[in-house]
Amino acid sequence: MDGKVTDEWFMHMSRKYEEERIELRTKISKLREQQEQLNNKEKEKALFVSAVRKFMEMETLTAPLLHELIDHIDIYETEGTGKNRTQRIVIHYRFVGYIEIPSNADNYKADTRQGVAVEYLTA
Repeated sequence: MDGKVTDEWFMHMSRKYEEERIELRTKISKLREQQEQLNNKEKEKALFVSAVRKFMEMETLTAPLLHELIDHIDIYETEGTGKNRTQRIVIHYRFVGYIEIPSNADNYKADTRQGVAVEYLTA
């Protein structure tokens, strides 16, 4: 043997190399996409925190601030009658979507006007 590989062995190694190269390109592409998504989430989080800070410092609730903080609100059908009436409202915040409140948190109840009480239920 003079240190050369056979043509058959060379073709086999060449094919394996090409398959590995294609597989690595695919992995690199997927990882770059994931990195881009994480970077976008980080930017969205920073924008949300900024909006919340403005919200915490405000003395008067303004429409522009609400537009900056809230993406949309889903309002569901009213259930029950009289004092047992309930209505589910889900607030979707900009940049972060719906925020699930932990179930171990206490429910918050407020009397908003005469005869109307609002209770914020946890999931």
